[in-house]
Amino acid sequence: MNRPLVYLVLAMAGGIVLGAIFKVQMTVALAGAVLAWMAAGIGILRTWRYNPWVLFCACAALGCLLASWHLAQIVDFEEFNGQKVKLLGVVMDYPDIRPDGVFYKIRLNNLVAGQKTIEKECLLRVKMPQDKVFKYGSILKLQGKLSIPDPPGNPGAFDYGKWLLKQGISATINVKEISDVTLMGQGGNFAVIWAHSLRESLEQIFDKTMPQVQASVIKGIIFGTRGEIPWDVQLAFNSTGLVHILSVSGYHVGLVVALVLILIRLLKIPQGCIAFTAIPLIFFYALMTGLGPPVFRAAAMASLLLLAHHLGREQDWPTTLVLAGGILLAIKPMSLFDIGFQLSFIATWGLLYITPRLIPYFSTMPKNLAMLILVPLAAQLATLPLVVLYFNLVSPVSILANVLTVHLVALTMLFGGIGLFAGIINLSLADFINMGTGFLTDLFIWLVKLCASLPGAAWYIPAPPLWVIGLYYVLLVGLVELSGSQGLQEKLREYINRAKEPRNRYLALSGFALLVLLVLLVLWCLWPVNQGLRVHFIDVGQGDSILIISPAGKKIMVDTGGWKEELVTGKGVGRQVVVPYLHRLGINKLDALILSHPHEDHVGGARAVIDAMPVDLLIVSPYGLEPETMGDKGYDQLLRDMEQMGLDIRAAKAGDILKVEPNITLEFLAPSELLIGSRSDANNNSLVFKLNYQERNILFTGDIETEAEEKLILQEQIENIDVLKVPHHGSGYFHPDFFQIVNPQVAVIQVGANNNFGHPSKKTMEVLEELGCRIYRTDRDGAIILSTTGKRWVVHTGKI
Repeated sequence: MNRPLVYLVLAMAGGIVLGAIFKVQMTVALAGAVLAWMAAGIGILRTWRYNPWVLFCACAALGCLLASWHLAQIVDFEEFNGQKVKLLGVVMDYPDIRPDGVFYKIRLNNLVAGQKTIEKECLLRVKMPQDKVFKYGSILKLQGKLSIPDPPGNPGAFDYGKWLLKQGISATINVKEISDVTLMGQGGNFAVIWAHSLRESLEQIFDKTMPQVQASVIKGIIFGTRGEIPWDVQLAFNSTGLVHILSVSGYHVGLVVALVLILIRLLKIPQGCIAFTAIPLIFFYALMTGLGPPVFRAAAMASLLLLAHHLGREQDWPTTLVLAGGILLAIKPMSLFDIGFQLSFIATWGLLYITPRLIPYFSTMPKNLAMLILVPLAAQLATLPLVVLYFNLVSPVSILANVLTVHLVALTMLFGGIGLFAGIINLSLADFINMGTGFLTDLFIWLVKLCASLPGAAWYIPAPPLWVIGLYYVLLVGLVELSGSQGLQEKLREYINRAKEPRNRYLALSGFALLVLLVLLVLWCLWPVNQGLRVHFIDVGQGDSILIISPAGKKIMVDTGGWKEELVTGKGVGRQVVVPYLHRLGINKLDALILSHPHEDHVGGARAVIDAMPVDLLIVSPYGLEPETMGDKGYDQLLRDMEQMGLDIRAAKAGDILKVEPNITLEFLAPSELLIGSRSDANNNSLVFKLNYQERNILFTGDIETEAEEKLILQEQIENIDVLKVPHHGSGYFHPDFFQIVNPQVAVIQVGANNNFGHPSKKTMEVLEELGCRIYRTDRDGAIILSTTGKRWVVHTGKI
């Protein structure tokens, strides 16, 4: 069998998938693995030695055992969820410093909750204030609130709980005050402590000799530290497909390997000692950067290739790549589900498999220029389905951005490394050298932002089903093999000549027909289908955010949610929830954005939305446009910024109608005139409108309360509504006749779990239940998605 190791490692990976999906019990997995390996051993010694399926099954059983063993290390803390606990543990990784705190991976020694004590070893993720940063190996005694993350409320959203479980983390702890943490001692592995201490000292050189933005980016390039990089810079890297530059991977390890080999040559180290000198240095750098899956893969491949060269063995890249993956999966089986692991291995496969086969088509170009284009092209072709699956992103400028910056990154790393060596000797010397490093970093950032600003630089599309991804790779491999090194024309001629033979004609025609059928099937699946009217009530916690998608594809957003201070800082639910939700649906433009009233829980995410995509029309309440009716802090600045961006801003009032499509209208019912002196003027002057589509309708009510509801009742336009967006998150401030007159079939309450306002009110829930309508709540059901073709409503929820 050619390259048996490739198939055996793939079998082990398949076993890990099965063990993780079906959560096979440890004893069952162990028994299966023992029996499988006994059978394989007998087969090798006796009559089955030529039956490879026995070894495949044994490796699959081993993978299943590894997954079961990993899952068995996770302790169930469900009974302590939400409780304050005390624990003693050891920091197991480099601290992750973010603007909102410092995150640690801590191995638990013992935990006390109330009268119970747990002494099982497991991993916890702990968040602490930035007042003090603890190092790897620190033994800490602390107290904080234990939490088990809820599943995401919005379909396709990042599942924080699953992400933790894949790393073997059982729960999270939130420490409010640094005084609740006591350093008890120091432990950990000496090599890791040394690597992390050196990294911390080197990062401080950048912090002391460069401005914050430059330092954060150069630390990301050299060490993979991303928590301090400004959001706009990270967004530019994401949009141009250059985010891998800020995560240490094969490119960075390759540069380090080249530097190490140059130093070895300069030091005239004997040929027989090169591998044994270089490999420890490579893995020491990997330890400094956190030894994540991409850097481990690159370090392992580099080490295996150096060993093969030392032993005089053939350097076979498929075997080397798969062996590196097998070693990593044996140590950390759940790395298989890590996005970085998948992208790193598939990108490397693309570089090593696709690039050589495309070189003949660029033979008229200078070789260096051809490789500048081919390397990012091969990587993009290989990773495209996974990038779309996980990030919904297609970046047409990725190749251009890579071509423009690839040598600049290498030069920046070189100057950064020189600056570090200089800083160890003298900080003033590092300050002088890092002036050049800073210039290169600024130029790098400028080029990235320039590429990101180009029209169509980033395009978001819905995630494809898994079978489409599989079909993509089948077609990709088929086309690459067909093109081959002989050239596409020669291959086709050879194929046609063979097909002329009677015995091959039927096979050739069948293959061609199958290929055409597969292409037509993909086109049919991707062809846009009229799905009627869809209304998404997005789970944004305590706030409102609604997306309307018409049958013809018009997109209208009503409110954008918002967290505290988001109008001022721009950080919050808009960036973390609303924009990703739109991108997952493949939305790149809004036809209209409606802001019901100037309260932060309705408009806080608006800045993130308008920064992320064009908006044709902005509709606002007349309340908040005048100084005496100004809304929450930052709303006036938001409107001014929108006006400067050239947005068409209009204030709506009762009687206005927005015609979305011939059979879809938004009929504004309030405010007819501003209500002043009510319990909450901002709430009572919310935009209220009715969406009409054929025989169906929805009433959107913002945060109106008793006074505004009374005026609506007098207008006699709110009777017999199909779907009601319940006013003010289900507040108890409602007119006694309002719900009876509306008489909805479906009531939707957008509300945050365990909020401080007591929403929804018990009184409101009782009235709605008496009406017999179906009640949906975002705190309980997650996102609520309604769809209709004009006859009846179909409801789906984000949580099961």
